[in-house]
Amino acid sequence: MKPRVLVLLAAFNGEKYLAEQIDSVLAQEGDFDLTLRIRDDGSRDGTAALLASYAARYPEKLEVLEGENLGYNACFFALIDSAEDYDFVALCDQDDKWMPGKIQAAVKALEGIKGPALYACPSLMTDDSLQPRGTTRLKKRPITPANALIQNICPGHNQLMNRALLELVQKPREVSRIYVYDLWIANLAALYGTIVFDPEPRTWYRQHGDNELGTSGSAMGKLLKAGRRSLAGEGQKNQQQMAYFAEQNREALEALGLYEKVQELLQAKGFGKRLRFICHCPFYRQSRLETAAFKLAVLLGKY
Repeated sequence: MKPRVLVLLAAFNGEKYLAEQIDSVLAQEGDFDLTLRIRDDGSRDGTAALLASYAARYPEKLEVLEGENLGYNACFFALIDSAEDYDFVALCDQDDKWMPGKIQAAVKALEGIKGPALYACPSLMTDDSLQPRGTTRLKKRPITPANALIQNICPGHNQLMNRALLELVQKPREVSRIYVYDLWIANLAALYGTIVFDPEPRTWYRQHGDNELGTSGSAMGKLLKAGRRSLAGEGQKNQQQMAYFAEQNREALEALGLYEKVQELLQAKGFGKRLRFICHCPFYRQSRLETAAFKLAVLLGKY
Protein backbone atom coordinates (compact mmCIF):
# COMPACT_ATOMS: atom_id res chain seq x y z
CA MET A 1 0.00 0.00 0.00
CA LYS A 2 1.09 3.55 -0.68
CA PRO A 3 1.96 5.60 2.42
CA ARG A 4 -0.78 8.01 3.46
CA VAL A 5 0.36 11.60 3.85
CA LEU A 6 -1.67 14.28 5.62
CA VAL A 7 -0.75 17.91 5.00
CA LEU A 8 -1.92 20.35 7.67
CA LEU A 9 -2.41 24.03 6.88
CA ALA A 10 -3.46 26.77 9.32
CA ALA A 11 -5.31 29.56 7.50
CA PHE A 12 -6.17 33.03 8.74
CA ASN A 13 -7.09 35.95 6.48
CA GLY A 14 -4.97 34.32 3.80
CA GLU A 15 -6.93 34.81 0.61
CA LYS A 16 -4.13 36.75 -1.14
CA TYR A 17 -1.76 33.78 -1.54
CA LEU A 18 -3.75 30.79 -0.31
CA ALA A 19 -4.94 29.50 -3.68
CA GLU A 20 -1.40 29.37 -5.04
CA GLN A 21 -0.25 27.38 -2.02
CA ILE A 22 -3.18 24.96 -2.15
CA ASP A 23 -2.53 24.36 -5.84
CA SER A 24 1.15 23.62 -5.18
CA VAL A 25 0.25 21.08 -2.46
CA LEU A 26 -2.42 19.31 -4.50
CA ALA A 27 -0.02 19.14 -7.47
CA GLN A 28 2.50 17.05 -5.49
CA GLU A 29 3.12 13.75 -7.24
CA GLY A 30 4.77 10.55 -6.09
CA ASP A 31 4.31 7.15 -4.54
CA PHE A 32 1.88 8.25 -1.80
CA ASP A 33 -1.74 9.17 -1.19
CA LEU A 34 -2.15 12.80 -0.14
CA THR A 35 -4.84 14.57 1.87
CA LEU A 36 -4.77 18.31 2.59
CA ARG A 37 -6.56 19.39 5.78
CA ILE A 38 -7.01 23.12 6.36
CA ARG A 39 -8.28 24.78 9.52
CA ASP A 40 -9.72 28.26 9.06
CA ASP A 41 -8.82 30.09 12.27
CA GLY A 42 -11.78 32.49 12.21
CA SER A 43 -10.82 34.45 9.08
CA ARG A 44 -12.62 37.71 8.35
CA ASP A 45 -11.71 38.08 4.67
CA GLY A 46 -12.58 35.82 1.74
CA THR A 47 -10.65 32.81 3.05
CA ALA A 48 -13.76 30.82 4.06
CA ALA A 49 -15.36 31.20 0.63
CA LEU A 50 -12.11 30.27 -1.10
CA LEU A 51 -11.78 27.14 1.02
CA ALA A 52 -15.39 26.16 0.36
CA SER A 53 -14.80 26.37 -3.39
CA TYR A 54 -11.70 24.18 -3.17
CA ALA A 55 -13.45 21.64 -0.94
CA ALA A 56 -16.22 21.36 -3.53
CA ARG A 57 -13.70 20.86 -6.35
CA TYR A 58 -11.52 18.33 -4.51
CA PRO A 59 -13.81 16.46 -2.08
CA GLU A 60 -11.53 13.41 -1.90
CA LYS A 61 -8.28 15.31 -1.33
CA LEU A 62 -9.12 18.44 0.64
CA GLU A 63 -10.80 18.79 4.04
CA VAL A 64 -11.77 22.06 5.73
CA LEU A 65 -12.15 22.50 9.47
CA GLU A 66 -13.78 25.60 10.89
CA GLY A 67 -13.41 27.00 14.38
CA GLU A 68 -12.89 29.98 16.60
CA ASN A 69 -9.75 32.06 16.41
CA LEU A 70 -7.08 30.26 18.44
CA GLY A 71 -4.01 32.00 17.12
CA TYR A 72 -1.35 30.59 14.83
CA ASN A 73 0.36 28.32 17.35
CA ALA A 74 -2.75 26.78 18.92
CA CYS A 75 -4.33 26.38 15.48
CA PHE A 76 -1.45 24.15 14.37
CA PHE A 77 -1.65 22.09 17.54
CA ALA A 78 -5.40 21.63 16.96
CA LEU A 79 -4.63 20.37 13.46
CA ILE A 80 -1.89 18.06 14.74
CA ASP A 81 -4.23 16.61 17.34
CA SER A 82 -6.79 15.88 14.60
CA ALA A 83 -4.36 13.64 12.68
CA GLU A 84 -5.05 9.91 12.91
CA ASP A 85 -4.29 6.85 10.77
CA TYR A 86 -1.66 8.54 8.59
CA ASP A 87 1.86 7.34 7.94
CA PHE A 88 3.30 10.84 7.60
CA VAL A 89 2.11 14.32 8.56
CA ALA A 90 3.48 17.49 6.95
CA LEU A 91 2.95 21.10 8.02
CA CYS A 92 2.25 23.94 5.64
CA ASP A 93 2.02 27.76 5.75
CA GLN A 94 -0.68 29.60 3.82
CA ASP A 95 1.46 32.11 1.96
CA ASP A 96 4.30 29.95 0.61
CA LYS A 97 4.50 27.80 -2.51
CA TRP A 98 5.79 24.24 -2.53
CA MET A 99 8.22 23.06 -5.17
CA PRO A 100 7.38 19.93 -7.17
CA GLY A 101 8.66 16.73 -5.57
CA LYS A 102 8.75 18.08 -2.01
CA ILE A 103 6.55 15.40 -0.44
CA GLN A 104 8.15 12.60 -2.41
CA ALA A 105 11.62 13.66 -1.21
CA ALA A 106 10.44 13.83 2.40
CA VAL A 107 8.70 10.45 2.34
CA LYS A 108 11.70 8.75 0.75
CA ALA A 109 14.00 10.30 3.35
CA LEU A 110 12.04 8.84 6.27
CA GLU A 111 11.05 5.47 4.82
CA GLY A 112 12.57 2.63 6.80
CA ILE A 113 13.15 4.66 9.98
CA LYS A 114 11.31 2.85 12.79
CA GLY A 115 11.57 5.35 15.63
CA PRO A 116 10.42 8.98 15.76
CA ALA A 117 11.73 10.85 12.74
CA LEU A 118 11.47 14.36 11.34
CA TYR A 119 12.24 15.54 7.82
CA ALA A 120 13.31 19.13 7.26
CA CYS A 121 14.93 21.20 4.53
CA PRO A 122 15.82 24.81 3.78
CA SER A 123 13.59 27.19 1.86
CA LEU A 124 14.28 29.63 -0.94
CA MET A 125 13.39 33.02 0.53
CA THR A 126 11.55 35.30 -1.88
CA ASP A 127 9.71 38.59 -2.07
CA ASP A 128 5.94 38.81 -2.58
CA SER A 129 6.26 37.86 -6.25
CA LEU A 130 8.51 34.84 -5.51
CA GLN A 131 11.73 36.51 -6.67
CA PRO A 132 14.63 34.79 -4.84
CA ARG A 133 16.44 36.58 -2.01
CA GLY A 134 18.49 33.81 -0.41
CA THR A 135 17.95 30.64 1.57
CA THR A 136 17.04 29.84 5.13
CA ARG A 137 19.66 28.26 7.39
CA LEU A 138 21.53 25.19 6.26
CA LYS A 139 22.76 22.36 8.47
CA LYS A 140 26.44 22.81 9.28
CA ARG A 141 26.64 20.90 12.58
CA PRO A 142 24.68 17.93 13.99
CA ILE A 143 21.13 18.73 15.12
CA THR A 144 21.34 17.37 18.66
CA PRO A 145 19.27 18.38 21.71
CA ALA A 146 22.12 20.73 22.69
CA ASN A 147 21.53 22.56 19.42
CA ALA A 148 17.77 22.21 19.02
CA LEU A 149 17.02 23.56 22.50
CA ILE A 150 18.31 27.01 21.51
CA GLN A 151 17.98 27.05 17.72
CA ASN A 152 15.52 25.62 15.24
CA ILE A 153 16.73 25.30 11.66
CA CYS A 154 13.74 23.04 10.88
CA PRO A 155 10.95 25.59 10.27
CA GLY A 156 7.42 24.27 10.51
CA HIS A 157 6.58 24.95 6.88
CA ASN A 158 9.16 22.32 5.89
CA GLN A 159 8.51 19.73 8.59
CA LEU A 160 7.22 16.24 7.82
CA MET A 161 7.01 13.72 10.66
CA ASN A 162 6.42 10.00 10.76
CA ARG A 163 3.70 8.42 12.87
CA ALA A 164 6.04 7.63 15.77
CA LEU A 165 7.00 11.31 16.12
CA LEU A 166 3.38 12.42 15.63
CA GLU A 167 2.35 10.30 18.62
CA LEU A 168 5.00 12.02 20.74
CA VAL A 169 3.82 15.47 19.63
CA GLN A 170 0.21 14.53 20.40
CA LYS A 171 0.95 13.65 24.02
CA PRO A 172 -0.90 15.88 26.53
CA ARG A 173 0.71 19.32 26.92
CA GLU A 174 -0.28 22.87 27.76
CA VAL A 175 -0.21 24.72 24.46
CA SER A 176 -0.26 28.07 26.28
CA ARG A 177 3.21 27.27 27.65
CA ILE A 178 4.64 26.55 24.21
CA TYR A 179 5.96 29.61 22.40
CA VAL A 180 6.18 28.05 18.95
CA TYR A 181 5.01 24.66 17.72
CA ASP A 182 7.83 23.86 15.28
CA LEU A 183 10.55 24.29 17.90
CA TRP A 184 8.61 21.91 20.18
CA ILE A 185 8.46 19.31 17.40
CA ALA A 186 12.15 19.69 16.54
CA ASN A 187 13.10 19.32 20.21
CA LEU A 188 11.13 16.09 20.53
CA ALA A 189 12.67 14.72 17.34
CA ALA A 190 16.21 15.60 18.43
CA LEU A 191 15.71 14.14 21.91
CA TYR A 192 13.92 10.90 21.08
CA GLY A 193 14.56 10.18 17.43
CA THR A 194 16.12 11.23 14.16
CA ILE A 195 16.17 14.47 12.17
CA VAL A 196 16.91 14.09 8.46
CA PHE A 197 17.90 17.45 7.00
CA ASP A 198 17.73 17.62 3.22
CA PRO A 199 20.10 20.36 1.93
CA GLU A 200 17.92 20.99 -1.14
CA PRO A 201 15.40 23.88 -0.86
CA ARG A 202 11.86 22.59 -1.38
CA THR A 203 9.71 25.68 -0.68
CA TRP A 204 9.38 29.20 -1.99
CA TYR A 205 9.14 31.10 1.31
CA ARG A 206 7.56 34.54 0.97
CA GLN A 207 9.01 37.29 3.14
CA HIS A 208 6.53 40.05 3.90
CA GLY A 209 5.16 41.94 6.87
CA ASP A 210 5.96 40.10 10.10
CA ASN A 211 7.93 37.50 8.13
CA GLU A 212 10.45 40.08 6.91
CA LEU A 213 14.05 38.92 7.39
CA GLY A 214 15.82 41.90 5.89
CA THR A 215 16.99 42.61 2.37
CA SER A 216 18.64 39.27 1.66
CA GLY A 217 19.26 35.78 2.91
CA SER A 218 22.90 36.52 3.67
CA ALA A 219 24.57 35.17 6.79
CA MET A 220 24.97 38.70 8.13
CA GLY A 221 21.31 39.49 7.44
CA LYS A 222 20.22 36.40 9.37
CA LEU A 223 22.55 37.24 12.26
CA LEU A 224 21.30 40.84 12.46
CA LYS A 225 17.70 39.64 12.45
CA ALA A 226 18.46 37.14 15.21
CA GLY A 227 20.10 39.93 17.20
CA ARG A 228 17.06 42.17 16.86
CA ARG A 229 14.80 39.34 17.97
CA SER A 230 16.97 38.67 21.03
CA LEU A 231 16.89 42.35 22.01
CA ALA A 232 13.10 42.29 21.56
CA GLY A 233 12.86 39.47 24.08
CA GLU A 234 12.33 36.47 21.80
CA GLY A 235 15.14 34.60 23.54
CA GLN A 236 13.33 34.89 26.84
CA LYS A 237 10.17 33.47 25.27
CA ASN A 238 12.25 30.56 23.96
CA GLN A 239 13.65 30.13 27.45
CA GLN A 240 10.15 29.84 28.89
CA GLN A 241 9.39 27.10 26.39
CA MET A 242 12.68 25.41 27.23
CA ALA A 243 11.70 25.37 30.89
CA TYR A 244 8.42 23.66 30.08
CA PHE A 245 10.09 21.21 27.70
CA ALA A 246 12.59 20.27 30.42
CA GLU A 247 9.74 19.80 32.88
CA GLN A 248 7.94 17.48 30.46
CA ASN A 249 11.02 15.53 29.38
CA ARG A 250 13.23 15.56 32.46
CA GLU A 251 14.28 11.90 32.44
CA ALA A 252 15.47 11.91 28.83
CA LEU A 253 17.37 15.18 29.30
CA GLU A 254 18.95 13.89 32.52
CA ALA A 255 20.24 10.86 30.63
CA LEU A 256 22.15 13.26 28.35
CA GLY A 257 23.35 15.48 31.18
CA LEU A 258 21.37 18.40 29.79
CA TYR A 259 18.63 18.82 32.37
CA GLU A 260 21.03 20.30 34.91
CA LYS A 261 22.44 22.65 32.26
CA VAL A 262 18.96 23.83 31.33
CA GLN A 263 18.28 24.58 34.99
CA GLU A 264 21.58 26.39 35.28
CA LEU A 265 20.63 28.61 32.36
CA LEU A 266 17.16 29.26 33.74
CA GLN A 267 18.55 30.22 37.13
CA ALA A 268 21.44 32.38 35.88
CA LYS A 269 19.89 35.66 37.00
CA GLY A 270 23.00 37.60 38.00
CA PHE A 271 25.90 38.66 35.78
CA GLY A 272 28.33 36.37 37.60
CA LYS A 273 26.10 33.32 37.20
CA ARG A 274 25.54 34.11 33.54
CA LEU A 275 29.28 34.48 32.99
CA ARG A 276 29.99 31.13 34.65
CA PHE A 277 27.30 29.49 32.55
CA ILE A 278 28.61 30.66 29.18
CA CYS A 279 32.14 29.56 30.12
CA HIS A 280 30.91 25.94 30.39
CA CYS A 281 27.93 26.09 28.04
CA PRO A 282 27.09 22.82 26.21
CA PHE A 283 24.53 24.49 23.93
CA TYR A 284 25.49 25.57 20.43
CA ARG A 285 24.05 26.99 17.24
CA GLN A 286 24.89 26.01 13.71
CA SER A 287 27.74 28.50 13.34
CA ARG A 288 30.39 29.73 15.77
CA LEU A 289 29.28 33.32 15.21
CA GLU A 290 25.66 32.44 16.07
CA THR A 291 26.84 30.54 19.14
CA ALA A 292 28.82 33.59 20.23
CA ALA A 293 25.72 35.75 19.72
CA PHE A 294 23.71 33.36 21.91
CA LYS A 295 26.29 33.57 24.69
CA LEU A 296 26.30 37.35 24.44
CA ALA A 297 22.51 37.41 24.70
CA VAL A 298 22.73 35.23 27.83
CA LEU A 299 25.39 37.47 29.34
CA LEU A 300 23.23 40.56 28.73
CA GLY A 301 20.18 38.87 30.24
CA LYS A 302 18.37 38.74 26.90
CA TYR A 303 18.07 34.95 26.83
